[in-house]
Amino acid sequence: MNLDIISVGTVGFDIFFNSKSLKPSIVAKDGAIVLNNGSTYPVEHAVYEAGGAGLNSAITFARQGIKTGCIARTGKDHIANQIKIIARHEGLVYELLINNPEHHTDMTVHIITDRAKEIDLRYSNSINSIRRADIKFPGLSTRLLYLAEIPVDFKLLKFFVSWAKVNGIEIAANICDFKGYKQRQINYVLSSLDRVMMPIASASKIFNDVSDHLEIMRQLNALGPKSILLYDVGKEAYAFEDKTVYSCETYKAVNPLDMTGAEDVFAAGYTSAMFQKRSVAEALTIASANACSVMEVYGTRSGILRKPALVTMKVTTGEI
Repeated sequence: MNLDIISVGTVGFDIFFNSKSLKPSIVAKDGAIVLNNGSTYPVEHAVYEAGGAGLNSAITFARQGIKTGCIARTGKDHIANQIKIIARHEGLVYELLINNPEHHTDMTVHIITDRAKEIDLRYSNSINSIRRADIKFPGLSTRLLYLAEIPVDFKLLKFFVSWAKVNGIEIAANICDFKGYKQRQINYVLSSLDRVMMPIASASKIFNDVSDHLEIMRQLNALGPKSILLYDVGKEAYAFEDKTVYSCETYKAVNPLDMTGAEDVFAAGYTSAMFQKRSVAEALTIASANACSVMEVYGTRSGILRKPALVTMKVTTGEI
């Protein structure tokens, strides 16, 4: 099986509940919600959609015309069957999805408390339980291995790195959280990647609260990655390619409705364009336009763009 990109990460469902009775600004002065046992709370708006970092990223690639597969662990239940139908509809190679009845398919319930604010109830047992023994795809090949999130199991991470190196596969990762990794493990990950993408806030925490994006890029580049993307989906982004720093603001001003999946599609949108040998300015445009679109809806998949005709953003250049 020959693919262009394989996305690795969570595949599940997002369920959104929106109600006046769940807004702290209306029901409480201290910004808190109290849900009483045995009570029922009416919901005015409910949306459910397939999601998760792995699937959101894979769909972003597929909608740019890239042959994409997605490695993830789901349950063996009705939701898993629905995800396969959606993956097939999106043109993904869904045979890489690992169905195991040990755990149910992952799910996040979003209780919307205000615009771009929510309380999440997250079930992640399927993706958290994926291990090296689950990866049984003889003859599988790809040009780019994309880690939509860092695996909980460090041994699985090391397997993916080794597999990529042995087979001459480029490896990229969008890192929002290192999920309890020790510092030496973090250094191993960063030194093993060809392409690294991080929200600016996450990168700052990793590098001891360094706020200067240029200094973060210097430290990342010293560890190994030659392609770096630092971003804030609602404000700005900085890319480092071919020893040049590119910076831009957002594609358009957005009053976010929901932030779910925005970082997934920003990083994947940028990666898809660079994979297709487009300019850095075009890559940043595709990334930001996708994130802006996703922030305007509930349910990431409905906001991911399909090869849109976009006006390329103004990008400034500099050096580290």
